[in-house]
Amino acid sequence: MAGVQADPPAQVRCLACGDDLTELVAPRAAAALRHLELERELSAVVICCDDLPDGDDGWLRLDPAAAGERRPVLTVFCAPRAFADPGRGPVEPGPAIWEQRRAPWNEGAPLPERFSPAETNAFLHHQFALAADLLRGRVLPELVPAALAEGFAAAWDVVLDGRLERAGLPAYTQAVRRARFSRLFATAGVLMPGHWQIFQSLWDGGLAGAPEVLGAVRQLPRL
Repeated sequence: MAGVQADPPAQVRCLACGDDLTELVAPRAAAALRHLELERELSAVVICCDDLPDGDDGWLRLDPAAAGERRPVLTVFCAPRAFADPGRGPVEPGPAIWEQRRAPWNEGAPLPERFSPAETNAFLHHQFALAADLLRGRVLPELVPAALAEGFAAAWDVVLDGRLERAGLPAYTQAVRRARFSRLFATAGVLMPGHWQIFQSLWDGGLAGAPEVLGAVRQLPRL
């Protein structure tokens, strides 16, 4: 009896990124999918470079399987600066991580000499880790109240990168996440020692499930 044929790895495509940037990003995207054991859960991954506003470091969309396919398609929208040298400074927090909307058109991409492998690897692993959580039911956006969506998204970003670091995979650093956490929640009030304890628990994995993270967000300053 012949064995069941395994699904082929997800195809990686880049749109509006330019040939030079595509050659640099696509193989790193394929590697990140393998690291997260996600390459056979998706039929394709499309990385779309768009002219997102400052402060938006990317968002993703999961589309149902197309006709003849049984695996969904992941599209990651981002500005080309997601793959560029971080000397431009940290990116401000964006909208809810699962928010879906039409992305604007981008007419340019960063020059190859601005390309940053470290920044690219961190961005791709972060986005794909989020996609894995959505696919595997670790995060159910419909269960997050709208009033807490922005705070939950920021807290889950910390969870993701802390988890990636503990696994020895590329991730945004704790310093980067702490700065973004501070900029977001400090605008709503003073961050107390207890709030920073929440951040540390998110990073260390003490708060790892969506219900626990949502409960912690309720203790943070309201946005």
